[in-house]
Formats: sequence, structure tokens, C-alpha cells
Amino acid sequence: MERNLLGAFEIGSRLGAGGMGEVWHGRHRSQNVDVAIKVITGPSVVSKALQRSFRREVVAVAGLCHPAVVTVLDHGVVPSSSTSLPEGSPYLVMELGSEALCDRPPTAWAGVYAALRDMLAGLAHAHARGVIHRDLKSANVLRLGTRWSLCDFGLAHMLDDPGEQGFGGTPNTMAPEQWQRRWRDFGPWTDLYGLGC
Repeated sequence: MERNLLGAFEIGSRLGAGGMGEVWHGRHRSQNVDVAIKVITGPSVVSKALQRSFRREVVAVAGLCHPAVVTVLDHGVVPSSSTSLPEGSPYLVMELGSEALCDRPPTAWAGVYAALRDMLAGLAHAHARGVIHRDLKSANVLRLGTRWSLCDFGLAHMLDDPGEQGFGGTPNTMAPEQWQRRWRDFGPWTDLYGLGC
């Protein structure tokens, strides 16, 4: 049986789908490490805005190295052979979480404290490097082993290079400056508002 390969990774089953594309389970063949492979699919492949968002995520996370931020291990474009994924689709490979914070939120204080501590540590690291997440919500916080880590930096805002600003986020966690499209007012407080929500 021919393996379903994407570079150094073997593609397994689909884990889920969202507005931008799909997430697949994968495994690094030589290191035997499980990973998540995020792929832009369908009409999203030709959307310039979603492609910019995807590139923004790769750039934002590439500059971060902290246990409370999901590590991106690889990225690229799906080649024409060796895979069942759509040819020409941008992809990124990242650490695989066991669950999202929204799947089973902690109810005891010790668990709430641990989740808050990890999220604040990840945000402090990102903010110190000029990265504002802009879409902080429990679905974008994954359990990796014993810690919680921030993921999905697709709406990230770079303080030193804001570039072309897209507007978006999750309505019930968006800060006032996001609603009012005042991108010059984005800062650490934007994420802290989302964390509070």
C-alpha cells in the first residue's frame, strides 16, 4: 500500500475542518512524532485574504519560541504527487494538541489557574516580540502534554510591521478597537480583553 506523504510527514486521518480549510493528523516518519497538518482547501485556496492570513500565521509563530505557544515545524505548498491533499494548497505542520480548552474547560480553581498562567505566559512572550494574537478564544488554546499553548495566529498583528490589515476575529471576544477597525490602537490590551472574555 502506498503511503500518503507530505515531505517528511505521513498523513493520517482528518481531525476537523473550519472556515479556512482542514486539519489532518500526521506523523514525522523518521522521528515518529505525531503532528497536526493545517491545509487551506476548497475556495479558500484562491482567496488572497486567506492566503495572507495563512502567511501571517507562519511568520508570527516563526519568531516565537515558548512552551505556551504551539511550535510550527514546517510549512509549504502541497506538491503534485504523493499526497491526497489538494495540489497547490498552502500547509503548515505544528505540534499536535490532545484537546482544545473549549472541549473540556477546567472547573476547579487549580485547573483554571494553570490555564490562565500558561495563556498569560504565552501572550507575554508574543507581546514582547511585537505579536498581537487578535483571536484569543478557548478553541485557540490547545493542551500539549501538561501545559496549555496558544495556537492559530492567522489574524496576528505585527506591531513593527502592520502591513495590510485584515479585520476579523470572533465577535464575542473582540476588543472595541477591533470592532471599530482602529488597527493603530491594537496592542497587548487587545489580547487581554479577549482573555477576559
